[in-house]
Amino acid sequence: MRLLHFLLTNTIFQDLLKDLEVNVLYVEEGGQMQPITEDWKPKCLFPANGIEEGWSTFQRVKPHIVILHVSGDAACSFVERMEHDKTRVVVICEAVDSNSVMKLLSLGVKHFVMPPITPQAVLKILHESLYKISLEKEAELQKSMLCTLMEFQSDLLFIVEDDEVTDCNTTFLHFFGYEDLSAYQENNITFADAFLEEKGYYVPFNKLAWIDDCLAGSKKVKMMNSVGEEFVFLVRSVAIPDDMSRFLVIGTDITEIEKEYKENERLATIDSLTNIYNRFKFQTLLQEQWNLAKRRRKPLSVVIFDVDDFKKVNDTYGHDHGDLVLAQIADLVSKHLHTNDVFARWGGEEFVLLLPNTTGKQAFVIAESLRFFIETKKFTGISKLTASFGVAEYSAGLSREEFVQRANEALSEAKQKGKNQVCLYRERKDKV
Repeated sequence: MRLLHFLLTNTIFQDLLKDLEVNVLYVEEGGQMQPITEDWKPKCLFPANGIEEGWSTFQRVKPHIVILHVSGDAACSFVERMEHDKTRVVVICEAVDSNSVMKLLSLGVKHFVMPPITPQAVLKILHESLYKISLEKEAELQKSMLCTLMEFQSDLLFIVEDDEVTDCNTTFLHFFGYEDLSAYQENNITFADAFLEEKGYYVPFNKLAWIDDCLAGSKKVKMMNSVGEEFVFLVRSVAIPDDMSRFLVIGTDITEIEKEYKENERLATIDSLTNIYNRFKFQTLLQEQWNLAKRRRKPLSVVIFDVDDFKKVNDTYGHDHGDLVLAQIADLVSKHLHTNDVFARWGGEEFVLLLPNTTGKQAFVIAESLRFFIETKKFTGISKLTASFGVAEYSAGLSREEFVQRANEALSEAKQKGKNQVCLYRERKDKV
């Protein structure tokens, strides 16, 4: 409810919606929105109580963006009804349900707001979507006005014929540091030579085929200007009417938007208290490593541990001290891990480690060393803390859930045996 109130009272956001002529549908379950709606009378933001009212409003207003502040199952149901509609969807997850998130990702949803939910986090993602919408609208305008306005555009604009740049605007020349087109042609074979090879950015397998790829869909590329600064561009191409041998190419600078996207991505995958991965990100990385372990037959181990008697810490010293303890443990453990190890907050005072190329016995040794480090560390304002660890090694035929459950069972065994110790899961539950 407070998120809706924040969006309704944010005049900059409301003005941006009006300027871009963009409608936003906000769907929340169990909210009493009528009083707010009557007070503010939004013209571009449409609140709806529940999925059914939301769907009715969706069909009526055809929004550009839908915000779903509902349960995971309800969000999945709503998106499935959309049937590949191009409307952007933002899902606010009060409680992270990995199954629902994975299903939403498969349905094409790219924007999630994970706990802790704040109005600012929601507004950041909305601004990103609005900026992308504005870029798309600008691109459409450029296509219709290109012939007369080519030199007045801030984008890289050029014409390609037989993979050679035959015309361009001054922005294009200035970016690459050339005085005229002939100088550029003398020093460059194909435009794709400028694409930097980096994960997440487009580089064609065959550099002479880049124009065909861009005709099929926009490509996000990273390029370096004449003074060594890196920029991110959205590159689009279109065949010039009545001339199928020449193509118009537009490169829109989206560097700042990309920075915002990376920050939003970081916020969605990092636990805000401990600054390590959150449970959702861990599940994603677990899927990747689990697949690798199956395919390559390499060892893989998981460790789950938690702080012994953590409730007493909160009751005795207060929740602020408890939070500080969790942050200090995360920092301590992070310093003793390898680059490929995955460390995440599992929930509350529980943490989880994923150790690629590590056997169960090796993971036991690692866990034992971490247990010792925690036991001997002087925590701020607290005399002593201990932790219990459960270790499990992947074996053929195990599902991801069974793999993690084995570590949980080993952790329970460590607790039952007196805490402050490490247990390795075995079929007979023998302690190493």
